[in-house]
Amino acid sequence: MILTNKFTWLLGLIVLMSSCLEESVSDIELAMERDDLILEEYIASNSIVATKAQSGYYYTKTVENPDGEQFVNADFIGVYYEIKTIDGQLIDSYMDETKEPRIFKYSQDGLWPISITYASGLAKVGEELTVYSPSYLAFGNYGFETLILPSSNLVIKLKYAAKYTEEELMQREETMIADYIAAEQLEGFVEVAEGVYMRTVTEGDDTETESKLGSNVSVDFELFELGEEDPVFESYESNQPTTVSIGNSGLEFLNKSLIDVLPDQKIEVLSTSFNAYDQSIQIFPSAIRQDLVNMGEQIDLVKPFTPILFKAEILSVN
Repeated sequence: MILTNKFTWLLGLIVLMSSCLEESVSDIELAMERDDLILEEYIASNSIVATKAQSGYYYTKTVENPDGEQFVNADFIGVYYEIKTIDGQLIDSYMDETKEPRIFKYSQDGLWPISITYASGLAKVGEELTVYSPSYLAFGNYGFETLILPSSNLVIKLKYAAKYTEEELMQREETMIADYIAAEQLEGFVEVAEGVYMRTVTEGDDTETESKLGSNVSVDFELFELGEEDPVFESYESNQPTTVSIGNSGLEFLNKSLIDVLPDQKIEVLSTSFNAYDQSIQIFPSAIRQDLVNMGEQIDLVKPFTPILFKAEILSVN
């Protein structure tokens, strides 16, 4: 059988969710054909006027805004949404417009389910879409408790609220950090790089040599999403300190904050996501992020567009 364009798109989903779709090519094609048939019957039986996109989903533009800005690749999009199965089971809802919209990057690896990303290319700021998504452009064979059943076809309502520049989002997080410092009445934080703030809680051993670019710094640490009480990562529970090669850590906030530190020094760092987990993919619903990580998916546990708090004790500098 000749592979269709839909199958090519599906391969991108398989890369992201490799452990969730452990089927042969023929099994996948059969599942796709099943989904297509189910959606066709759903659209027809409910007398829905919808357009079918080449990738396999259907959509209806329920609110149009001809003067709105069109979304293009690499845009940062703010959206409100509701996700249900075609039989009406609610999976996730974020429709309260008194709250900040959820943000994602319009790119192939910016958001899961991927059908929302595809549909966003058809939208403008201020418009609303209803997307009818086959499972192969949604959660595939992935299931989570009673919330998500494998092979679920979806009805997704989308309200496109905003389009952001990177500068606007960086300023947003700078404001979040400043508000956090003020609310917690914290003192002593110094900006060591744009969007990275550090303070010393306990002085280090000044008889030792300070770290510099290229040093290997061993730390015990806790890392929090800003404002959260429970750490996302920590070294204490595993009793295995982490060693960071300064300048080569892959996380800019570590490269900047762990220079000129001494053994026994305790520090705290506040950083924007753009200096931390700037490649983190957005997941709807966020409740499944931990489960996906536990399954071995190559995604960050820290949510995107989220500042972090890093608390560390310097154990050694080499």
